[in-house]
Amino acid sequence: MDERGYAFTPLAFLLFIPVIVIALSYGSIVNELNDLSALAMGGDVTYNTATNIYSAMEKGAGDAGRNGAYNATRNVIDNNAFMTDSRSYITNNILNNMNDYVITACQRLEIETGRQIYINNISITNTTYQVFKPGDVSITQEDPFGFYVNIKGGIPIRVEQKDQVYEGYTPQMKAYVSIEGIEDPYIWINSKERISTVIYKYPHFIKDPLGNDYQFHYSTDSDGQRLHYIWECLNGTGNPSEIYPRPYYFVDPIDSSKNHYGGLSFFDRLENKTPTTSTSASNTRMSTFIVGDPLQEDHGTSAISRLDHEYFTGVGGTPIYLGTGSNQIPMREPDSNGTPYGAIFYLSPDYKTFLDLTAAHY
Repeated sequence: MDERGYAFTPLAFLLFIPVIVIALSYGSIVNELNDLSALAMGGDVTYNTATNIYSAMEKGAGDAGRNGAYNATRNVIDNNAFMTDSRSYITNNILNNMNDYVITACQRLEIETGRQIYINNISITNTTYQVFKPGDVSITQEDPFGFYVNIKGGIPIRVEQKDQVYEGYTPQMKAYVSIEGIEDPYIWINSKERISTVIYKYPHFIKDPLGNDYQFHYSTDSDGQRLHYIWECLNGTGNPSEIYPRPYYFVDPIDSSKNHYGGLSFFDRLENKTPTTSTSASNTRMSTFIVGDPLQEDHGTSAISRLDHEYFTGVGGTPIYLGTGSNQIPMREPDSNGTPYGAIFYLSPDYKTFLDLTAAHY
């Protein structure tokens, strides 16, 4: 009988049994689904923790690479001594800084996720060990204005939490490191600490099917005293420090068809190499100009090529003339006000040919 006084027949009572059974079964299913959901969510956290480790390694490699490049230049400048193996110095610096960065990032991940993290089979909890070993990290260069930090693939990663374990191996990773905005110690030391230069890329370089990649030979201004874009390259227009003149750096590869040996890579500059003693790849070399003739007393003449490595080795140069006949004048370097009234600009026959500056300019 129910609360209203109605009696249930035996048949009516039996109709309720399936409902009760279904309700009990449904409750069990819900509990199991909740358990599976928790397991799936936990697995997601574990997996996401692993992917965050990879991100930390890549970010750490980039930051450590920039720090290593900067420290190498400061080492040369502060000690007034060039390196013998700048690549190894920077690589070791990257290894140490990347190790510290990744350990700190992973220890934070452990706190946030409740997981235990192992890299190279070493627990990063309160570790003082190097989780990255020599050979795990290397550097390569593919263009003059930066280099890659490479992390080898196959480094074991493990993330644990109770019955959940993620085990895997790192993919091969590479992070690009720009060297723009870093001081060039090669020029600072070779100019007897008189000229400070910072590496910034010449912005008007193009791959021109006519071969005029640098566009240095284009027309002068209305005053007839400036030749674009070599003037802009010399003056360094647009450098963030707004110090003038501070010349740009331009791509300067080997060109065997013109018997041209190219410039110097970033690593060459840390080691005081020459284009002929350099072992750097052709496409990683760059050059810039020296303005102000800081070594005039050493050379005994101003007629020295202002191309950086030629200037320091005393290679002779000739002016670039603008105008015609009696109106012809030699092109001059920028002065401290950024106007074309500095010293006469000299360039060697080699670089005049290479930079398409052999013809008369009007």
